[in-house]
Amino acid sequence: MRVLLAFLLLTSMIGTAVEWGDRVEGELRWGETLQLGDYSLEAADFTPEDKSPRMVMLNLRKGGELIATRPLKSGESFTIDDEVMVVAGDVMMIDYLLDGSAEPKASVSLLLRAVPDLQIRVVSKEDSYRGGDRAKVEVEVENVGMTEAEDVKLEVNFDPEIAGDRFSISNLAPGDVWDEDPSTRKVDPLEVNFRVPSVAGPQVVRVEARARYLDTEGGVHESVGGTSFDLFGPLRVFKYADDEIRFGEESYVHLSVSNGGDRSLVVALTDSAGRDFKTDSSLEWKMTIPPGESRTASYTVDAKRPGDGQTLPPAEATYSVDGTIYKVKSASPVVDVIGPLVEVAKGASSARVRPGETVTVTVTAKNVGNRRTKASLKETVPAWATLVAGETEINPLLLPGEEAAIVYTISCRDPGSYEIPATAVCYRDDRGTACTLESSQLRIAVEEEEEEAPTDDGGMGAAPEEAPIPSGQVERAAYKGDIGRAGGRDEVARDPRIFWALPALILIIFIAFDRYL
Repeated sequence: MRVLLAFLLLTSMIGTAVEWGDRVEGELRWGETLQLGDYSLEAADFTPEDKSPRMVMLNLRKGGELIATRPLKSGESFTIDDEVMVVAGDVMMIDYLLDGSAEPKASVSLLLRAVPDLQIRVVSKEDSYRGGDRAKVEVEVENVGMTEAEDVKLEVNFDPEIAGDRFSISNLAPGDVWDEDPSTRKVDPLEVNFRVPSVAGPQVVRVEARARYLDTEGGVHESVGGTSFDLFGPLRVFKYADDEIRFGEESYVHLSVSNGGDRSLVVALTDSAGRDFKTDSSLEWKMTIPPGESRTASYTVDAKRPGDGQTLPPAEATYSVDGTIYKVKSASPVVDVIGPLVEVAKGASSARVRPGETVTVTVTAKNVGNRRTKASLKETVPAWATLVAGETEINPLLLPGEEAAIVYTISCRDPGSYEIPATAVCYRDDRGTACTLESSQLRIAVEEEEEEAPTDDGGMGAAPEEAPIPSGQVERAAYKGDIGRAGGRDEVARDPRIFWALPALILIIFIAFDRYL
């Protein structure tokens, strides 16, 4: 590293025609790289440990393409076209590993020639203009590079070509901003002033500011900046709605179409209520608008739910001039819909029970609106059910986001399929406007307990109480084993199917031995 610093100091003392700017330094082992801009420097190889002088083989790439391979020893360097310089510092073998071997490494630096760099910012005074408006575009130019920019020439071009201009300055020092009027205390940007022409339809105008300049070595550089703005045609569409409406109440939307051109226009106007609102109106109109006049249309909408910042989509007007079709859209009004909105959910702990078992029913009301509300929940216990516990009526005050619930338990002794009817929920806003909604219905099946089936291992769940065996009857075991125990005595378990199998067995034997008889 000391060799590298000494080399750089010596270079600065003796002077050079090249002024170096950005640099990066580091220690490289086999295969490691340094990166600076488009350039990368790789330590590809080292001389053997027992060879002297120690050297490092360096690969220099630009944009991933290999442009130079050089072996360097401590203190050596090379340059490529005075654009980039590579300097080798110490090449050493001092990193001893656990097995006693040494790993080589080299201290290297990668330097780029110092160049000017103009940063260009283009700003339009307005985002949109109409025909006949006075317009202005400002261009700010700053040298963010490390050397002076010389012979700077700047062109401002418009597409379509509605304006344009050219500027020049002899030099711009590092850190300086191009000041169109140095006599003032503030920095005055470059300006392009023009009158907007009338156009048949809406257009987007793109502005490009391109600067060409030299560095101190005569190298050519280029910088570009840009912006865009809209040009209105003769037709403009406006859409208006109240900033705030109450949920559950109708609200008007107004459309206005104006013709600022010099000919009558036949216009097809369409609109949409969007996803947040609904309307019963047909939102299509046909109208002829003379020059300098306007036409209007109105309709009502209902909000689907409360919420702040709900958006109405833009209206669109279509017209043609000389066979070319143009479309113009309005802005999208943003509306706050205020009011409560209660959502109700109803559920049961089980849909299938035994006679006499209980079922817990829960009815939940939640205010998903943005204003508080007074709600009323009242449940009627069906005639087939018996109320075991819980409440069936509440009247909560629900703030936005809050919920309240009825929880009660019922039972039924008679088997059958039963229905728990929907729950009616009524709530009011702060003006006293009432709204009623219903929950879903529930269905409960009350079923008798089925007879327990035999277990797979031949046993029984619970042994039934033994009854006396009448004289002449054979006791049957209620399980699959061959030997059963009843009343403390061992009995042979007989399957009644054997009496059906016995005649079949005799018949088979008779057929088989018939030829011997």
